[in-house]
Amino acid sequence: MQKKLLLEQIRQKRENMLKTAAYSGFNSQQTLERSQELDRLIIKYQRLNKDNY
Repeated sequence: MQKKLLLEQIRQKRENMLKTAAYSGFNSQQTLERSQELDRLIIKYQRLNKDNY
């Protein structure tokens, strides 16, 4: 269940980042912050999957 929730959070964060980039530009501070937040979620998901092997 946690994996599904995390995947949904990743999807939402990615969508939010792309909307921010479309509005503010890909190099804006807001977009970079959203990208870093997305990176943290992806790393969390990868670690969760690694622990299952």
